[in-house]
Amino acid sequence: MQSILIELAEEPGLWIPQDPASDTIVADGYVVVTWGKRATVERIRLSADAVPAALELTRALPGQDRVTWWVGEHSTPAGLAEQLLAAGLEPDAEAPELTSLTIASRPAGEPAVEVLHVSTFEEYLRAMELDWEVWDLPADVRETRRAKVAEHWQMIVADGRVSHYLALVDGEPAGFGRVVFTPWAGILMGGATLPAARGRGVYTSLVHARWNEAVERGTPRITVSAGAMSAPILKRLGFAVIGKVRLLVDRLESRP
Repeated sequence: MQSILIELAEEPGLWIPQDPASDTIVADGYVVVTWGKRATVERIRLSADAVPAALELTRALPGQDRVTWWVGEHSTPAGLAEQLLAAGLEPDAEAPELTSLTIASRPAGEPAVEVLHVSTFEEYLRAMELDWEVWDLPADVRETRRAKVAEHWQMIVADGRVSHYLALVDGEPAGFGRVVFTPWAGILMGGATLPAARGRGVYTSLVHARWNEAVERGTPRITVSAGAMSAPILKRLGFAVIGKVRLLVDRLESRP
């Protein structure tokens, strides 16, 4: 089971339902997921001599500004990260390394704030707006995403694998969390807390809400690849480390 949980943590883009701006390309030895002008390369199972051809093909993707390679415990060949760095890729500036974690029992701590299971388009839009605010997305990017939110929500409802939660502080949305369910576990995939609400148990409350749904769905396990801010909190909640993922970026906008 741990091997499956590591795979899920290393390839989240392969599990989240596509939105109107995304696409999945299954290639020989890897999978590319495009999100607008950015793409990720996941589930990498290449031989050493196949890496240059894969790089050439991903660099030829139309309309992409950057391609991020997710190099994890199951990625091949050995030394893939070094091979990519030698080819001109660079560590992701915001998250050069993620920690893969999992839990199969109730997380430590207790919910401290009210958490709402998003069930309407209006609630989903508020969750997305909160996420964009926390990550300070430019106004033009927000406008582009806002235009597609209704269609994306319809796809999420039809798919049935993704849940979103809003944490409320003093009755107002203060944090959001997403979970994608697979036959083996839930994958934590995205979350944000407004700066003014941090330190009040918002993150812990959102983790508990998603754990409860995982139990209700009959898959009492959660896995995730977390960044430097989230990983320490998850460890305190009882999550166990199962691996690392290096994010290496190919900046296509700077190439001839």
